[in-house]
Amino acid sequence: MFVPFIRGAGVSFAMIKSDLKTQRDVLSNYASAAPYPTVFVHGAGENNLLWKKTLERLSGSSQAFAVNLPGHPSGEITCKSVPEYSQAVLEFIQQKGIRSPVVAGHSMGSAVAITLAIEHPEVVRGLVVVSGGAKLGVERTVLEGLRSQAMKTIENLITPMSFYAVDLSIGKEARSSLSTSNLQVFLNDYLACAAFDERQRLERIRARTLVVCGDADRMTPPKWAHYLQSNIEGAELRFIRDAGHMLPIEKPDLLAGMIQAFLEGFSR
Repeated sequence: MFVPFIRGAGVSFAMIKSDLKTQRDVLSNYASAAPYPTVFVHGAGENNLLWKKTLERLSGSSQAFAVNLPGHPSGEITCKSVPEYSQAVLEFIQQKGIRSPVVAGHSMGSAVAITLAIEHPEVVRGLVVVSGGAKLGVERTVLEGLRSQAMKTIENLITPMSFYAVDLSIGKEARSSLSTSNLQVFLNDYLACAAFDERQRLERIRARTLVVCGDADRMTPPKWAHYLQSNIEGAELRFIRDAGHMLPIEKPDLLAGMIQAFLEGFSR
């Protein structure tokens, strides 16, 4: 059962249905203050605890929602691709009645946000891509490891690649932000990432866009961020020094400051 960790935060649950009218898993979420309505989407094998420190540092008269994608941190896997996750987030936005939001995503979550901005420009007013790319390649050794020894692969391969440096406190926080109660979701998500490629459609994005990347990111390297800036009209690009892939955990203060300033631009 999902338990919200922000005291006093408004928590609601939305039932999500697929195009085939079959019931999806519950998209659970928590709400926090923000300068402009924003939906935060976590990455592959993660859950919405990833955004805890970032959202705690935002302020304003509107709300930000951090969602758990279907099957995260536990439950049935009902989405097998980035477009299906994007549809689930769209239905969450519609059911919550969030008008013209900014959609922010980390890693696979950024792929979900990019897809949503391409497919539904009438819905997405702003886009925040954190540690993302127009194409998300996945090493074969990672996929093979997730098929045979998921937890060992997460601990010995994925986690070391994800951080600039790991100490005890970061390690504990990283574990809490992962959906380790549903290990099958890791393989499902990484397969979805491997299939993601929107390089030919980036020019369709009309949402005001912020791209943020760690300068030492080994999973979605800086050249991928430069590509996004070059192919999304008017995109802003920001780098965070001495940081890897997990910016919301490694550098929440700097990341939140960049997002806060970006969101304030929508309310002026």
